[in-house]
Amino acid sequence: MSIFRAYDVRGIYPRELNKKIVEKLGKAFGTFNPGKIVIGMDARLSSPILKESLAKGLLSTGCKVIDIGMVTTPVLMFGVKHLKADGGVMVTASHNPKEYNGLKFYSKNAIPLSYESGINKIKGIMEKEDFLEGRGILSRADVLEDYSRFLLEKIKFKKKIRMEVVVDASNGPAGLIVPKVLRRIGLKVHELFCKPDGNFPGHEPDPSNERNLTKLKEKVLEVGADIGLAYDGDGDRLGVVDELGNIVNSIEVFGLLIMNELNENPHAMVVHDILIPSVIPNLIRKYDCTPVVSRVGYAYVRQKMTEVDALLGGEVAGHYYFKETFWFDDPLFTSLKLIEFLMKTGKSVSGLVKLLPKYFYKTMRVPVDENKKHAVIERIKELAMKENYKVDFLDGVKILLDYGWVVFRPSNTEPKISIAYEAKDEKNFNRLRIFVENMLREVMR
Repeated sequence: MSIFRAYDVRGIYPRELNKKIVEKLGKAFGTFNPGKIVIGMDARLSSPILKESLAKGLLSTGCKVIDIGMVTTPVLMFGVKHLKADGGVMVTASHNPKEYNGLKFYSKNAIPLSYESGINKIKGIMEKEDFLEGRGILSRADVLEDYSRFLLEKIKFKKKIRMEVVVDASNGPAGLIVPKVLRRIGLKVHELFCKPDGNFPGHEPDPSNERNLTKLKEKVLEVGADIGLAYDGDGDRLGVVDELGNIVNSIEVFGLLIMNELNENPHAMVVHDILIPSVIPNLIRKYDCTPVVSRVGYAYVRQKMTEVDALLGGEVAGHYYFKETFWFDDPLFTSLKLIEFLMKTGKSVSGLVKLLPKYFYKTMRVPVDENKKHAVIERIKELAMKENYKVDFLDGVKILLDYGWVVFRPSNTEPKISIAYEAKDEKNFNRLRIFVENMLREVMR
């Protein structure tokens, strides 16, 4: 299995990703993107040793390396921009289980590299071992206070906040920063799994999986909090629970952000991934704004946002992007925006969610051998073409039917295929569900 993915490098430590490989990756990145490089890491048990190997590789090419320690990925991106660096590397496997680790690469201005925009070149340099040689300099910096001020300066509250929030940091680095920032704006914060621990004793660090929000729901009800906020293993995904202990899914969160942002910004561009249901583009148009579709993944969404100068962006996976923060996917800023919206309207989270139109939509992820998932998608493509369905190949295979649509695509981060489908009404939703099941049965035989 290749460790090189659509927008990062990822694998099981130490079988697929280890000190030797990461040192070579550091050399390859330092050759591809030389200069001043900011590095950081998440809380995984293997991250300190891999960060040390990464720094060693970068230094051997002559890079000036600035180590900002254990941080969230948004803080790493901020550090690249704030320190006027030429690039950055984050040691993380994001929301994956504890045995994984990986690297996320950024060029100048913290622009994430996709496979097409640089990771393929890093891979080629690594395989040829054609590295620059030099003697770099290692320094350390703390950017958390500057990052906190940067976010807080962009949020305005017209009255004193009297709200309670539960923060579930999934034992990741978000626990080091999120509670402090929320307390600075006057919130009463209840902490849940906020001590960084690479064993992830609370639950797996993936808030997009409902089972990982069970404790958060219980705590919100226990303390009578106004909202529950969950962050993933590197602090770039957000999960939300309302005051009644119900999960607010990523579509609904995106809808609330749209209502908050677009009311005062007509004619803006808003980017969404191909998996988003029609309720979102329809809501965007309601505010006289323009929806723009993108491939799935932070590297692709951010690239599209910069191309069209978008105000806002969002993904089904729980990533949200703002022009105000250089198009970073930052869940702490998203949390501040949600609190701003609650304060502005005086409504509860559940009350705001009720304002969104009803829709018939589902996402699912089906385990498939890593080496076979692309072949499965190709088989679906063949079947769709054979049946003369109307199709879109922007990202995987999107089949457009008279009564709805379905997308099949290989996961960029896991040995799974990702599926999303939407129908016009409940009757056709059940019809579409059967269509998806039959398609899967055919290609998985």
